[in-house]
Parts: sequence; structure tokens; C-alpha cells
Amino acid sequence: MHSWQKISFVFFNDLLVVKKMIPKKIKQYIDSLLFSYSTLLFMHNRYLGFVLLLITFVNHNIAIHGLIAWFTTILFTKLMNLKITNNSFAIYSYNSLLVGFSIGFIFKISALSILMTMTASVLTILLSFAMFSLFSYYLRLPVLNIPFTIISTLIYLASARYSSLIVDSFFPFEHLNFTFLPASLHGLFKSFGVLLFLPYDLIGIIILLSILFYSRITFFLSVSSYFIGITFLALYKGSFALAYADISSFNFVLIGIALGGVFLIPSKRSYLFALLGVLASIFVLDAVSVFWSSFGIPVFTLPFNLIVLLFLYLLNTIRHPKINLAIKDSPEKSLLNYLNYHQRFDFITPKPHLPFSGKWRIYQAFDDEWTHKGPWKYAYDFVIKDDDGKTFSKKENKLKNYYCFGKPVLAPISGTVTEVYDLLPDNPIGVVNDQKNWGNYVIIYSTLGYYIEISHIQYKTLKVKNGDYVVVGTILGNCGNSGYSPQPHIHMQLQYLPKLGSETHPFYFGNATDEVGNIIHKRDLLKDELVSPINFSRKLKRKFQFLLDDTFRYEIYKNDKKINEIELKIGMEIDGSNYFTTEKENDKLYFGFNENEFVIYNFTGAKKSYLKMLFCAIPRIPLAEEKNITWQEILPDLLFYSSQNLKIIAKSIHPNLHKIRANYHMKNDEIQGKFTVNSELFNIKIQFSEIKGFQELVYTNTRDSYRWILVERDK
Repeated sequence: MHSWQKISFVFFNDLLVVKKMIPKKIKQYIDSLLFSYSTLLFMHNRYLGFVLLLITFVNHNIAIHGLIAWFTTILFTKLMNLKITNNSFAIYSYNSLLVGFSIGFIFKISALSILMTMTASVLTILLSFAMFSLFSYYLRLPVLNIPFTIISTLIYLASARYSSLIVDSFFPFEHLNFTFLPASLHGLFKSFGVLLFLPYDLIGIIILLSILFYSRITFFLSVSSYFIGITFLALYKGSFALAYADISSFNFVLIGIALGGVFLIPSKRSYLFALLGVLASIFVLDAVSVFWSSFGIPVFTLPFNLIVLLFLYLLNTIRHPKINLAIKDSPEKSLLNYLNYHQRFDFITPKPHLPFSGKWRIYQAFDDEWTHKGPWKYAYDFVIKDDDGKTFSKKENKLKNYYCFGKPVLAPISGTVTEVYDLLPDNPIGVVNDQKNWGNYVIIYSTLGYYIEISHIQYKTLKVKNGDYVVVGTILGNCGNSGYSPQPHIHMQLQYLPKLGSETHPFYFGNATDEVGNIIHKRDLLKDELVSPINFSRKLKRKFQFLLDDTFRYEIYKNDKKINEIELKIGMEIDGSNYFTTEKENDKLYFGFNENEFVIYNFTGAKKSYLKMLFCAIPRIPLAEEKNITWQEILPDLLFYSSQNLKIIAKSIHPNLHKIRANYHMKNDEIQGKFTVNSELFNIKIQFSEIKGFQELVYTNTRDSYRWILVERDK
């Protein structure tokens, strides 16, 4: 370990010890303060916030005015009894901090400057609250730091008339600049220092190193955005010296970070948007500078706010798929969170069940060679075949000899029957009805907002009528040969309009297995593929219906030696989501039911948490009655890699790179799984409890073997 690493380790370790001695209420305020400072760089990290707070004390005017602004925000929100979340408070405190910095940049500390800071902070809160309400409700946009830009502009304009305030020297710390640096680096470091109203090389270097330590993606975006913006600005101006001297170029940095990795999931496209945003901002920056300079004031962050909001408004309107709906502490963590949900779940595509029992084959798949074309390409036809590949026995020209003729057709969804018809006689073999293509049919409306149409029902066999409510598995009628049907089969399609034969849309099946018992997950069925439905078990579901405050105590063994004893407890968030937790309250493993599966959704907590083993063991459990079933799962990278791992950064370019695929096999009340990470094989075995949860978990790799054994269950 290098000396600087030892120093930083000791420093942060001591900081953690001190934190534990601080009362909880005070700790909350300290965390809030530090998070407010880290928000200046679009991150949520108390250590980064602490570094930025320390930096501001290079100029005590900036530091003190910033703290006064922050405390004013705390007091005023409490005075007004504002019910605000952590996110909305960050907006208020973030803008107030910047206003405080802007006042401290030009005025020395005095009674009047303190009064100005407090009143300006109140005005910032009022403006932030109004804009937050309007922007979030009507435009679905963030406020960014528009309140800071407006209030600071007003202060700088008004202060020209205030002779009682003591004006500070704008650049009293020139010794913090390094004259030996080339102009390009001097301009870069100065731009980062301006983010704290400290335009000096040393400050910029410290900020850049802090960004590099906490987020490689943010570092890449900020540096590349600066140099791209500066290069084109210099080409327009005809001078690189003039471009490097432009103090407003920090807007390039903010735009690159915001569009490249904060409000959008880091990806090739987000990086392109960041580039385009930087290029577009050059004209805005120069145009606004011409106007603002006539008043002797800087442009602040007006170009950044304008460009980012215009991009986000357009992307929201067109429903860009990679808008970051859950902004995390850093772009890397936002990317990990997105990949976890995007690669493992699909909460949008409908997942009806198969409309039959037993084993059937796909006669026509999506976009197939006969009738599944154009607007009706998203449909399936099902038939039953024997071992010789025939759909009939004995004579081919007899309807009753077809294996699927007369077989029950089951409701694939729960919903309301909106339209039925079964008065069309079945066609003799070799004859089709091209006047009434759909034959006898039933249409069911799901409460999830779509319709399922099933066609070619047998003549006068429908057992439901308009207005009936059916559940999955309800017998609707029998498989027939009515309409445009060359042989008996079940036709099923999904549509978003109630009219017979409406345009079809994609869907998956939520209960299908293939010929060897593998669960078919998030993929289309293939022509001639043999599929059968999963029958779901209420008994198995009850084993995983955990209640709030359920507790399970496990002994942990490593290589057959007891190393720990943990208490697994069930908790609940304010939004109703459930999680497993241990004695460490910050370790949380979120779980729930997705259709007829028990799933682990996400994990937050320590890098070496035992809960990661549980995640690997049961990321998804099909609640099936079948005693022998297999499936594949993608394990999230967050279980194995830190957010700063280069593989995670590479995934912003190639999201499917190095996917960790795990295979699971459930037989009776036991699940076995295996997966490989960095060429290392992991094996898992979990034994269900007879009552609830699991009795034993075994987690092994090439080096160690861990075993959890249930010793006590409460409630």
C-alpha cells in the first residue's frame, strides 16, 4: 500500500470512528451538509462532500457565506414546515450553497453580507420551491441550478448600488496557480476551480482528483467535454489563448456530466448527446456573455441550464429508453442499477399464459410464412403432434382424428370477456372460410391494458359470455377448425384495441417451458418448438410470503468452521417494498413476487455482505408444482464488481459485455445453481424449509465453502 493510500485509509477510518460517537440527529445534519456539497458535482457521497467543504476554506469568505446559506435553508424549511424529501432538499441546499459562494466571491464577511446571504437564501428557496413544483409537474424536468443563476444575477446587478458592502479582491490567491503549466492545463484546472468560485490550478487539481477517485465516468466526461468545447470555441474565436482564458468554459464540464452520465444512463448515445450539447452551448455562451458583460457580471450557469433542459425535454417527449429514472450516487452506480433491472426484468412487455394444458407445438410463430404477416405478425398458432410429427391419427380427412380438436382452450389472462362468437360451423379438412377469417373467437380485456384474442374455437363450445370475469386457467371453450383454418389449432394474439382482428403487438409467455423443462424467459417461441405450461404452486408461494419482522437466525460456517451467526430480518420501506436485512441496517436485499415468481430485485450495502450469497442463491424462484425444472438467470454485476471496475465502465459502451449467466435446477424442495466469474466456478445449493424460507444454503468457489444453517426462526 502506498503512503498516500495509508494516510487516506487512516483518515477515513478515524472519520468513521468519530461518526459513530456523534448523536443520530446531529449525524443526519452533518450528512445532509456533506451531501449538499457533493451534489455540486452531481454525486451523492459524504466523503467527496467533506473534501469540497474543506476546499472552500481556502477563501474563508466563500466558505462562511456558503455555510450561512446552508444553515438558512435548514432553518427556513423548518420555519415554513415544508415536507420535503432528501432529493428536494438537495435542490434547495445546492442552489443556496452556490448563492452563498457567489456572494462570498465578491464581498468580505460583514453584518451586511451575512444579512444579504440569509435573505438571498430565503429568496432562493422560494424560487426553487416554485420552480420545482412547476418543472416536475408540468415539464417533468429537473430544476438544476436555475434559481442560483437568477438570484446571483439579481444580487450582482443590485450590488452595484450598495456602497456599504466591502468588496473583496476577486483573485487574492494567485499563488495557488502554477505558472509552469501549459495554457491548456491551466484553463482546465481553472474551469474546475470555478465550480467552487475558486479559479485556481491547485483547487482544480484537487477537484479533478476527487472526481477521478469517486467516478471514472464523470472524470472522462468532464475532461473530454472541456477540451472538446474549448477546441471549437478556439476555432470560432481564432485563438486558443482567448478560449483558455474564458472563465465561463466550466459550463462545458457541467453539460458533459449532466447529459453523459447523470440524467441519462451512461451509454454510447448519452456520450454523443453530451458532445452535441457542448457544441450547441458554445453559441449560447458567447451570445449571453456579450449581453451580460455590458452589466459587468458573469453568465454563471445559464448555458448549462438552457442546453440540458432543452435536451431533457425532447428526450422525455420522445420517451427515450435510457433516461435515468433512478439517479444514484454516481454514473457507475446508475449504470449498474439500470443493467440489473433491464437485463433481468421486463415490466413493460405483456406476459400472458399459454392457453392450454399439456404439450403443444408451434404451428406458426411470429412473422411466419403464412398468415402471420404485416399487422397480424405477432401471433401464435398451436397444434398437438405425435412422435412422428403428425397432427392426426388414422385418417387425415376426419376432424375428430386431429389430436387437438375438441381440447379445452384456457384463459391466458385474468380479465373481462368483451366479445364472443361461436355460431360458425367447423370447416371440413381441406376447406377454409375466407369470408370470416377469425372463425369463432373470444376476446378478453386484461386490467393491465391490453386484449387477448383467441380464434378458431369449436362450434358452440364457448362457456363464457360478454361481461364475464375469468381468471387464468378458466375453460373458455374447445379447440376447433372454424374460419380461415386448414386444420384444427389455437390462434392467439395480443392487441391494444377491442375490435376483432386488430393490429397485433409483441408479447412473451409467462409460464412456458421447452421440451427438456427449461423455463422460456423473455424470448419469442420458435416454429415447431414443443412447449408446455408451468403449473404454479400455492404451497411453495406460502414458503416465501415473508411478513414484516419475521426473523431467521443462521450459523455461518467457512470450510466447516463456524465463523459467525447472523439474524436475517424482514423489513419494509416507506413505499411498501420488502427486504432482508442483517444486524447491519445498511445491508438490504429487496425481494417480492413478479407474476408467479419469487424474485430478488436489488441489493444495497457492504461489499462483503452475506446477503450477496443469498442473492446468488435465489435471484429468481419459479413457484412451480413441477418437481424437476431448470432456468437461467443473469446475475447483476453489482454483486461482484465495485462501481469503479473497468468492466463496469466498459459496459457503458457494450452493455452485454461479460454477462454473468447462472444456471439453476430445482428438484423437489432443493435448488442447485452454478455460474462463472473471471474463470472461477461458483456452486450453490439451497434447501427449502418445511414451513417458511430456507433451511440450509451452501455457497462454494475454488477456494472456500460457506454454509448457512438455520438454528432459529421467530414468528
